[in-house]
Amino acid sequence: MNLLRVIALLCVALAGCEGSKGWNTGAKLPTKYRSIAVPVFANTTYDRQIGYHLTEALQKRLQQASPYAIMGEGSADTVLRGKVTKVDIKQISQSLGTGLSEEVGYTVTMDWEWVDMRTGKAIVARNGFASSGMVVASRPQAEPLDLARYGAVQRLADDIVANMQADW
Repeated sequence: MNLLRVIALLCVALAGCEGSKGWNTGAKLPTKYRSIAVPVFANTTYDRQIGYHLTEALQKRLQQASPYAIMGEGSADTVLRGKVTKVDIKQISQSLGTGLSEEVGYTVTMDWEWVDMRTGKAIVARNGFASSGMVVASRPQAEPLDLARYGAVQRLADDIVANMQADW
């Protein structure tokens, strides 16, 4: 009798699966597209490398989480364009003893749009899209600011892909 219950529970659990693609979370990317281009994001900030870092992180995240082939802009079904509009570094906390920064936040703000190349219309677009990273700048850890940039960029890549799934 217990074996029948286990089999029944497995059948119910597997009903939530979507064939060989794994669990169905409800939000999916549109299947009518096969490829995406992600040109280097424009950058209007003092951080000269942020556009390159963000583009690279986003391309890697799309390779992991989407069915789309990453292609050049001239041959892709869709293109994901963006512009980094602001980088903000803020002291979050300071040492009472020295007055030096203990924790520092690194926030990146950007605008982006995912465009269907056949119609020229935006599939999803966001303005003022932001994410942050944080480091402990004081001793003994003394983490470099690059670590905060890395965290912000990785979160942005994850959030952009999540937003691509949400609106279509």
